[in-house]
Amino acid sequence: MYHLRGKLKYLALFMALRLLIFLVGMIVVPFGYAQIEATEFKSISNLRFEGNTSGSKLGKKSNVGNDYDVVYHKLSLYIDPRQRPMHGSVLTYFKPFTSSFSEVRFDLTDSLQVDSVIYHGAKRTYTHLENELRIDLGSVVNQGQLDSITVYYSGDPTNNPQRSYERESGRAMSSSPLIWTLSQPYGARDWWPCKQGLTDKIDSLDMYVTVPKGNKAAGIGSLESVTEPTDSQLTYHWKHRYPVATYLVATAVTDYVEFTDWVRFSDGDSLAILNYVFPESRPFMEEPVKQTIPIMKLFDSLIGEYPFSDEKYGHAEFLRGGGMEHQTMSFMGSWSFGLIAHELAHQWFGDQITCNTWSDLWLNEGFATYFTLVAREALQDEATWRSVQLASQERALREPTESVFVIDTIDRERLFSSHLTYNKGAQLLRMLHWQMGDSLFYLALRNYLNDPDLYYGFAGTADLQHHLEAVSGKDFSTFFDQWFYGVGNPHYIVNWEQRGSQTEVSLRQTTNSSTNFFRMPVELAFVGSNQTSTITIDASQNDTSFIVHTPFAIDSMSFDPQLWVLATHEVHNRSDYSSDVILYPNPAGNQITVSALRSNYTSYRIYDVLGRTLVHLDLPASDGVFVDINLDGFMNGLYFLELRGKDTKSVSRFVKK
Repeated sequence: MYHLRGKLKYLALFMALRLLIFLVGMIVVPFGYAQIEATEFKSISNLRFEGNTSGSKLGKKSNVGNDYDVVYHKLSLYIDPRQRPMHGSVLTYFKPFTSSFSEVRFDLTDSLQVDSVIYHGAKRTYTHLENELRIDLGSVVNQGQLDSITVYYSGDPTNNPQRSYERESGRAMSSSPLIWTLSQPYGARDWWPCKQGLTDKIDSLDMYVTVPKGNKAAGIGSLESVTEPTDSQLTYHWKHRYPVATYLVATAVTDYVEFTDWVRFSDGDSLAILNYVFPESRPFMEEPVKQTIPIMKLFDSLIGEYPFSDEKYGHAEFLRGGGMEHQTMSFMGSWSFGLIAHELAHQWFGDQITCNTWSDLWLNEGFATYFTLVAREALQDEATWRSVQLASQERALREPTESVFVIDTIDRERLFSSHLTYNKGAQLLRMLHWQMGDSLFYLALRNYLNDPDLYYGFAGTADLQHHLEAVSGKDFSTFFDQWFYGVGNPHYIVNWEQRGSQTEVSLRQTTNSSTNFFRMPVELAFVGSNQTSTITIDASQNDTSFIVHTPFAIDSMSFDPQLWVLATHEVHNRSDYSSDVILYPNPAGNQITVSALRSNYTSYRIYDVLGRTLVHLDLPASDGVFVDINLDGFMNGLYFLELRGKDTKSVSRFVKK
C-alpha cells in the first residue's frame, strides 16, 4: 500500500520467516464476530504504573511471562465507540523457557470476563484472580517448543483506574464518540490478555479491529486491508513485523479522516507519514503535521534510519493531553513542533530500544525531550531554542532532593516527573553531548541503537554508559553517580577582575546536596569592544583561580553562554563591589533591609539565580540608602540585590529562608 523506505532489515526478515514457518496451514481471515463461539464475555504523562506489577494491589509483583517467550499475537477485537463494552480474542504463539511448562499465565484485569480458552482445538480450564489469568494446558510443553493458545474475552475496559482504555461520548466540535487505548506503563492488561512486563517484546503481531461503518481503526504497523465482514461493519487489519513492547500496542476508533505526507530522503527513498485526524480538525492539521518531515530528516542524519522504515510512521488524533509514542503511530493531543518532535524521537528511544526497567524511564523520556531540543536548535531560530532550553533547565532544577533514577516506580507522579525524568534526563544528555562533542556523541548513540544485544530490545543506563565510554575513551562513572543516581546540582560563583591585558578569574562551587563538588567543564565568555573571547575550564577541584589573557577592555563576562551545564551561577566583577552596602538580616525571612552610605544610587533590582528580575524600583534622591524590602511571595533560595547609579553598580547576595 505504501512505497516505503529501504529493504527489510535482517531482524525483520528473520521474524517474517519465523512467522511464516508456524503460520503454514493456518488460515488467517478477517475477524467476524458471528464466527466466535462464546458463552460469556483500561503521557506526554498520563496514569502509568511498573511493568511487572500485577494483582489487585499494585504492590504485588507478578511472575507472568517469566517462563515463556511471546513469539506472536493476533488480536481480533470488536470495538464500537458508541458503547463501553468490547469483546475479542487473542491468539498467542509462545515458546517455554522451562522443561516442565504445563501452565500459561497472562496479565488480565479482573474487570474483564474470560469467555473461553481454546488450546489444541479444545476448551481448557483456567482461573482468573487478582488480575492474572492462569490456564492449565493439561500436558507438558517441551522447552523451546512453539505452541499456541487463544483466549476469548469481553467486558467494559473503560472501568479501570489507569485510563488505559478510554471512551469519549463526543468532541468539542463533533458529537462523534471515540475510543482509544494508552497502556503505558501498566495498562495493557486492562484491555487484552498479555504479558506486560519489560522483559520480552512481541516478535510479530497482527491486529484485526472490527468497527461500525463510518469509523476507522488506527493501529501500529502497516494497514494490510479493510474488509466488510457484514453490511454494517469494517475490519481493519494492521500488520506489524518488528518486535514491540506490550505497552506500545494500541488502537483508536472514531470517524477519522486520513491523509498521507511523504518524507523524501536524499538517497531517493521515501517514507509514508499516515495521519488519522478528526474531520473537523483536518483544515487546521495538515500544515502543522508537515513539520514531521524536516524533523524526520534531521533525526535520520544524526542517529540513523527510522527504525520501522519498512512499514510507516503516523499520527492518530486523540483527546488526552500530550501524546503517546505508540510504535509506528503516535497518538497526538496537539500538533505543536515540540510534541511532534518528542513523539517521533521516541521511535528510536523508547520503541526501537526500550528501557528495561521503569527505574530507567529517562532512557525513553529524557532522550525524547533532549532530541526535541536538538530539533529546535537545528530547525528553529536561536531565540526560540534558548527560551525552551532555559525553561528545560529551570524545570530540571526544581527537584534537588530526588534522583533521575526512579526508586519507587509505583509512584506515577514521580515516575513521569517532568522535572526529573523528562527535563533533568534531557539535561544530562546535553552535558554528555558537551563533554564528547557532536561527532563522538552521535556515533555513540548510533552504536547504542545498533548494538546486537540491544537492537529492537531493552536497555539499561549501564548499556548507554558503556557506549558513551567506548567511543569517547572517557570514564563517566562519576558523572552518572553524581547526576543520575545522585541528587541536586552545583551553584557556581565566578569573580573576575581585569588588570590591563590580564584578567584574574576565580571559580568556586557550592551545592544543594551531599555531593561536595560536581565535576563538569564550563565555558566562560569575555565580551567587550565588539570582541568575545571564550575559554573552557575543566576544574578538577573546587576554588580554582587562573589568569586569562584578554587584550581588549572587558564589558562583561558570561557563564556557560551555550547553556550546556545544569547549574545556577552568579558572576561578579570585583570592581563593581562596594563595601558600603549592608544587607540584614541575611539569611532573611519575609523582609530584608538595605543600607548604603553612598548618595548616588538611583535604583535597585532583585534577581534570581537564572538572572530573572523580580523587583525593580527607583530610589528617591537622598544622602544614602535605607530601604526595607518585603520578600513575601519569594521562594526560599539565593537572590542578588543590585544597586545602580549613573556611574556605579554594586551587587550583593542574600538568602531567603
